[in-house]
Parts: sequence; structure tokens; C-alpha cells
Amino acid sequence: MANFQLAVETREARGTALAKEMRRKQLIPAVVYGSGQPAVPIAVERRELEKALAAGSSLIDLNVGDGTKTVIVREVQYEPAKGSILHVDFYEVAMDQKLEIVVPIRVVNEDSRPNDGGVVATLMWEVTVECLPTDIPEAIDVDVQNLEMGSSIAVKDLTLPKGVEVLADPEEVIVKVDAPAAAEQPAEAEEEGEAEAAQEGETAEA
Repeated sequence: MANFQLAVETREARGTALAKEMRRKQLIPAVVYGSGQPAVPIAVERRELEKALAAGSSLIDLNVGDGTKTVIVREVQYEPAKGSILHVDFYEVAMDQKLEIVVPIRVVNEDSRPNDGGVVATLMWEVTVECLPTDIPEAIDVDVQNLEMGSSIAVKDLTLPKGVEVLADPEEVIVKVDAPAAAEQPAEAEEEGEAEAAQEGETAEA
């Protein structure tokens, strides 16, 4: 996948009041750092930033004036109530140096599993990997097509793209298939616990 192209502009001043004014103008305050360079405050158009985040490209080319910085998104801060973007941290990468990055885990072929009544339970939704910037995967696929009831897939069972190393406990379980009763047990136990607590409360009041 080609790098997403994102035009940004540098900004000199900082502060809460300025950030609010920028957002009113549909500009999002951001910062780019890394590669041994000092952090540079920048501004990016909200709509273009949203396109970049939705594109699914791990690498973004920030076009700053006459130069280009290849970056990854390190952190996005959101407004709690409305969910709008408040601030973004971009990290400039060196194309010849490996980096650690969190990528999503994607469970595939769940509908193709044997019709045995088993319930697929995902225990890990993302994982940290180490690789070169050009080898960053969009996601790590976990194929459960042949996963039988009572079986599981751990980190050590993953099929990884070339050049990608997972930084996690090899024995950690990513996905498993439970019997229906086992899958429902936690919810039933919670309901029973709530009922017992309510009964004890009524007894205490009496």
C-alpha cells in the first residue's frame, strides 16, 4: 500500500487558546518528532487527517513546505464527549531501522468453522511487532477455519509476514473455541452473584 500523502504546515506558537482557535478553523494541532530531531509543532486540516486515519496506511508522508517526512501515527487524542480529534503525535521513521509498533489482530474465516456449536472467543485484539517501516502489516490475520471446539491459537502459532517479529509471550492465547455452556458461564455467574448480593441486602434491611 502506498504511503498516504498529507499536507501540513508548521506553527510557531503553542497554547490552549491557540489550539481552540485552530480547531474552530478546522485545523488540528499536531507534533512530529523522531529520527533524532527536535519536536516540530504542525497543523493539519481536520478532513484530510480523518482521511489519512481511515485509509489504513501505516506510513504517512507529511509534506511540510519543500520537504517530506515519513511518519507513523503514535497517538491520537480525542474529545471524550464528542469523539472529535484534539491532537495527534506523528513519529518520523528511518526507513532502514526497525521499529516497534502495535498492529491489530484480525480473526478470519470464522463463518467457515465446523458447525459444532462452539463459540469463538478472541482474547487479544492487538499485538506489538518489530519490523522495518516498509514491512509494517495492516493487521495480523488469525485463521480459525479449522479450529475445533476446545482448541486455541497462541502467539507461537501465528503465520507472520516476512521480516515481522511479534514481541509477546509465545504461549499467550489469542483466540479459542469454547463450548456454549463455558462461554455463557461467566455471565450466569455474574447474574447469580448479583442476585445473592441483592438478597443479602434485603436481609440486612429487615
